[in-house]
Amino acid sequence: MRVLIKPLASRARFYQNTLIAILFAGSVVQSGAQVYTLSSQNSSLQINLAGGLSPWTIDGVNELNQQWLYYSVGSGPVYSIDTIAPWSTPSISHGSAPTLTEIYSNSIISVKTLYTLQGQPSGSDKATLGSSITINNNSGSAQTYHFYQYSDFYLGGVPGGQNVQFNINGAGTAYQVVQNGLTGVTLTGTVIALSGGNPVAPAEEAGIYNGTMFGLVNGNPAPIFDNTLTAGPGNVDFAYEWDVNLAASGNPGSSITFSEIQVVVPEPSSVGLVVSGMVALAFFYRRRQVGQHNCSSF
Repeated sequence: MRVLIKPLASRARFYQNTLIAILFAGSVVQSGAQVYTLSSQNSSLQINLAGGLSPWTIDGVNELNQQWLYYSVGSGPVYSIDTIAPWSTPSISHGSAPTLTEIYSNSIISVKTLYTLQGQPSGSDKATLGSSITINNNSGSAQTYHFYQYSDFYLGGVPGGQNVQFNINGAGTAYQVVQNGLTGVTLTGTVIALSGGNPVAPAEEAGIYNGTMFGLVNGNPAPIFDNTLTAGPGNVDFAYEWDVNLAASGNPGSSITFSEIQVVVPEPSSVGLVVSGMVALAFFYRRRQVGQHNCSSF
């Protein structure tokens, strides 16, 4: 019997490790009351439902210091979306590209966030984050909403020596942002779809981090971006704004959805970005359809 104990124990450990590897190839882990972690191959993303996205690690390197969403109604002050209502248990889809969906809703506004993480093989230093954001007018009258996304990326794990630039990506009402890191890592973020409501072209803002987040602080007057399209080199951050008129709840045009893909690659290669973007787009739409099937709508 002693002769068999060690081989059997080794086999048990082998099967256990194999099972763990399979589970974490694409998974969602709850690490706190409101904090969830998406994991896919070489990448993981922490989502704090009451604070934002960070860290986003790729092959063990954190690429993202902070990213979150803000809004204002009419001429009112700006607030982060987690102030709309207390967070609730999100809807989660597992698999090679796991998703997490959360809805923040009150009598005036609803915001639904759907995040999809798509990692790549270990050592590739590449990963993709897809997001779909839906803003819905819950009130009985037409409303004007101002919606913001703030981002502070530490590409290559280094905050300094970065450059960022916004580009018109040919869609007219969409945007594209490219940030280059000191170590050669490149982020490309592109709004790939926009539907509903009565939107106008986005306003962008790029700058050197100074702690003010372009005025996106709870209770502040809603900022007015002046379309500063480039910043750097330095510890850059950036944000964009969408202004939209939404009809009263229950009427056509009472909601708007925009979808974004953010791709991180190890070096600025236009061909690589195009290929990565096409692959990411296919995965994002597939996972988005699954997420919509699993989640209740407004």
